[in-house]
Amino acid sequence: MKESTLTRHLTISDKSALILMADVHSNRVALEAVLAETEAGDVLICAGDLTGYYTEPNEVCERLRELSVICIKGNHDKYVLGELDYPASREEKYRVLANRQALSVENRDWLAGLPDTATLVLTDKSGATNADPVVVRVAHGSPRDVEEYVYPDTSIDFLTSDEPGFLVLGHTHHPMSRQAGALNVINPGSVGQVRDRKPGASFASLLPFSGKLDFRRAAYDVGAYQHHLTQEGVHSSMVQILSRS
Repeated sequence: MKESTLTRHLTISDKSALILMADVHSNRVALEAVLAETEAGDVLICAGDLTGYYTEPNEVCERLRELSVICIKGNHDKYVLGELDYPASREEKYRVLANRQALSVENRDWLAGLPDTATLVLTDKSGATNADPVVVRVAHGSPRDVEEYVYPDTSIDFLTSDEPGFLVLGHTHHPMSRQAGALNVINPGSVGQVRDRKPGASFASLLPFSGKLDFRRAAYDVGAYQHHLTQEGVHSSMVQILSRS
């Protein structure tokens, strides 16, 4: 299947933050915790994996649609849509079929219409920065492969660029900020399934014109959500990972 990309030109205030999210994984409670920490004027971006693992794919898709969040597909979204194969042995943990069966026609069509990557060209509407537009690229695993892991210790020579800007990735569930030449590579961590042993919903706030980046953690009642997941038959390891510290 041919890869698709979205290019969007946005004029925003120099005080507007980009709220960077990834890997929501059908965890509505965690998503709501992040959304509660956003402000009017923020630009919300999700670097894929809206679905998979947990139990609320419709609620997650509907909230992201409602708020016009700029989203791309991740590998789990492609699994759910049947666009990418996955090991059948992982079904119990991935819950691909359960998510696929749960999605409404409207949400499935919306998910299917998301691009694989996105490029945002941001201009300061006040002109205060007196600078060229800022380019923010969004991919899931890496720009070359939706399933490629780019960890804090992964070689990123292939990303090195002389052009300044930002590249937002997901997939690893580990927050990261690294330089690849003039390119700032950011992973906000996972909203729905943190793996860095710091319970909560991981996301990041970026002021694109100044480059100020804050990694943030939105708290929610992880224990209550784990109880819900257990009642729904979610694999125990996928339940336990949410409170791992």
